[in-house]
Amino acid sequence: MPVVRLEYLVVAVFALAVGLLAGVDPVLALVVTLALGFVLVTMADVTVGLCLFALLTFVDQLPQLDDASLWLTKFAGALLAASWFASVATAGRVKTFVSAHPSVAYLLAFFLTWTGLSLVWADSVSDGIEAVVRYSLNVVLFLIVFTAVSERRRAIWVVAAFVIAATASATFGLVSAPSADQGGEVGRAGGTLAEPNEFAAVLVAGVCLAGASAAAARRSPALRLAACAAAVLCVAGVFLSVSRAGLIALAFVLLAGVWIAGRWRPAMLVLLLGVALSGVGYFASGGAGDRLTLADQGSGRLDIWTIGWRMVEDRPVTGVGAGNFTTAAPRYLLEPGRILRDEFIIVTPKVAHNIYLQVLAELGAVGLILFVSILGFSVVSAYTAAGRFKRHDDRTMELLSRGVLLALLGLLVADFYASEQYSKQLWLLLGLGPALLALAPSSEPEAPPGARTSVEVPTPLQSAH
Repeated sequence: MPVVRLEYLVVAVFALAVGLLAGVDPVLALVVTLALGFVLVTMADVTVGLCLFALLTFVDQLPQLDDASLWLTKFAGALLAASWFASVATAGRVKTFVSAHPSVAYLLAFFLTWTGLSLVWADSVSDGIEAVVRYSLNVVLFLIVFTAVSERRRAIWVVAAFVIAATASATFGLVSAPSADQGGEVGRAGGTLAEPNEFAAVLVAGVCLAGASAAAARRSPALRLAACAAAVLCVAGVFLSVSRAGLIALAFVLLAGVWIAGRWRPAMLVLLLGVALSGVGYFASGGAGDRLTLADQGSGRLDIWTIGWRMVEDRPVTGVGAGNFTTAAPRYLLEPGRILRDEFIIVTPKVAHNIYLQVLAELGAVGLILFVSILGFSVVSAYTAAGRFKRHDDRTMELLSRGVLLALLGLLVADFYASEQYSKQLWLLLGLGPALLALAPSSEPEAPPGARTSVEVPTPLQSAH
């Protein structure tokens, strides 16, 4: 009688269970199948798991999947963290962030400690706990990226995953972009992220990484063409979002890119001119341009900023507590000063719509200094990595580093108009900065054989001695 192997039996039982589940809830059955695949892949290679997780972060707000994608993302994040812990626990296998940057590790720990301490004076402890958990998970993601991107090819994988996800989101946004409503207000694309401003912000990062990938793919015309197409789709998605934050961020990265691009400055100038002409043509020919000229007061953003600044004036050092912006906002409504859209404070409470004001209002000056220090460390790391790769004439990694630098700057500019301090895309890019720096050679490049080297000529006084 043949012996049935245990693994075959487990697969058969699982297939039967999924088949039965598909008859009851097809979406849930798909999620369970993807979850199993993610488990197997992540346990085998944490970098591949990180790439898959990057793809999932672009669909966790897709309304067509209800809550299934959100639970899948949470499950994937937990599995990714477990795989990372296993890798770090294996002696000698990985270089941890703590050993490479101990002072910044203390900075991250202090930031999390301060967010936890803010619960002491927060109005809503439950909201504060949720904020602390979300910050903690993003810090873990930051550390995972550093561990997972241990080789140059793995850095390329992660960048490629981000570009693919951004392109897919842009394509979905182009296909499903709503038309103008009966009131004549222009429809705004939100892609797989549903929210137009967040959608536009990550697409700006996608433009930067896709452009860098296109320039780096010198030996593969097909990959270069695909990367160029991805950049075009991302730019089109930004236009269709009609997001002022996204357009400002796009303009910023194109102008900053002319300076940051280095030896690729002529190509960057051509890209800047092409995007500028396309944007002028698109917004001048339709109703989308009218929305860009509307005052912010109509959307209530200025009123929300006014309330946020009142919080800062009341508690400049400590803030109102992590995650407590919307909870504390009504207390600052009845103060001197005109507020036109108080429904965004009481009826449908809104966040600060400014990442820096949000952190300052919730965590005070101490929290903002810590948060901005983390952002600055990653930006400087990407900039330094690009310089080191340039000295060693590693064009591919130099381009990726410059692309990550521009992508980070674009997100940080867009976040002047959005509260995306918990954004997984932001923290993934933040982790790429020090990861690329760890891959960059720290020593000066060796002179090639036969190259002339400078020789110190002794002065007459030295000769006399």
